[in-house]
Amino acid sequence: MNGTTERQGAASSKARSTTSTSELGEATGLPVVIVVANTTAFALAFAAWILFGPSARVIAAELGISPASAALLKSVPILLGSVCRIPVGIATDRLGARIVFPSLMLVSAAATWLLSYADSFGALVVGGLILGLIGATFASGVQSVSSWTPRASQGLALGIFGAGNVGSAITTFGLPVLLASVGWRDAFRIYAAVLVVAALVYWMIVRDAATSAERPTLRSLLAPLANRRTWCFGLYYTATFGVFVATTLTVGDIYIEGYRISMQAAGVLATTFTFTASLCRIPGGSLADRFGARAVMKASLLVVVLALAPIVLGLPIESTVALVFIAGIAMGAGMAATFKYIPQTFPTSVGAVGGVVGALGGLGGFFLPLLGSAVKSWTGSVHAQVLPLLVVAVAAIVLALLVEGSTEPVPTSQPKLSPA
Repeated sequence: MNGTTERQGAASSKARSTTSTSELGEATGLPVVIVVANTTAFALAFAAWILFGPSARVIAAELGISPASAALLKSVPILLGSVCRIPVGIATDRLGARIVFPSLMLVSAAATWLLSYADSFGALVVGGLILGLIGATFASGVQSVSSWTPRASQGLALGIFGAGNVGSAITTFGLPVLLASVGWRDAFRIYAAVLVVAALVYWMIVRDAATSAERPTLRSLLAPLANRRTWCFGLYYTATFGVFVATTLTVGDIYIEGYRISMQAAGVLATTFTFTASLCRIPGGSLADRFGARAVMKASLLVVVLALAPIVLGLPIESTVALVFIAGIAMGAGMAATFKYIPQTFPTSVGAVGGVVGALGGLGGFFLPLLGSAVKSWTGSVHAQVLPLLVVAVAAIVLALLVEGSTEPVPTSQPKLSPA
């Protein structure tokens, strides 16, 4: 009797949970399960993508790697993950995210595990390049989320998905703790195990949306690359996401070298930035749905410029932390607004265009820290690392205000979606 009652209670609880999820989806227009699954997987993927950020200093000390090589090591995964967003986006448009997303996670998990045995800079670079493939999961997630979401809610849905950048907070805050307690090799193995589990869960939960239309040809997928708006979107994303990644990889050094605080304290301060910037993609996407992507993106870029500029002066740490925090809010909103543009402008090539835009943003995340390191060497100021980030943000706001003067894209109808 008690067993029957317990089963009935469990069934009732499951029904309530399902109803609640269904009601949430109906109220917001969001495919809740798809959005949650993609966002969670992307958060874990992003955490792994910047694995060398907090750990490069420790690895360099153990293996006798120069500071310049350690700086390069931080950016190695960003490079391949960024470039591969283009072919991964195209592959996802044709094959579906259910296959592509977890496959990338498994390959990167294997690379992360093997990296834990590396004993030379060359081995770290090779392993880091393969690990970097996980950064390309972004293009798959964008395609999956947008393909299931009604046009009117795509800004919010993609903002929630993009908030998976919060995975950077997992690494900036959690990895220093693991480095201190178990060392970098075991920390890498823990990350690898988590990625394997996440890949399997994603494959079991996510399904690809099917449309009545035929699968797009490679030629049709590549056609938007000749459109200037694709490259404008790329610069906007470089000035938001690329600058976000670059800030994530350099702000710790600014706190440690510029203000002489511990690595753990720097990790906590960096996390306030990464966590805030990531979560602000959600309200940023919602605002883009309401007021238009272009208006939100321009306002965001302007705030990024105004917040980053004073940091170069070497202000007191309280002021620097506050300005970085404000810049993070603007970057998050700007990232979301940029990706609101894509499905409404190129509804049949979201993966391909999202791959290009994501690649340009990721390449910014690769080159900007290296440029910042060079500027730091030339000027002797750790705060000067912000200058290349500031230049890109200024270029983007100039383009948005003077060149990109066209109106919002005309809405296009989307094919009706159904479970594959």
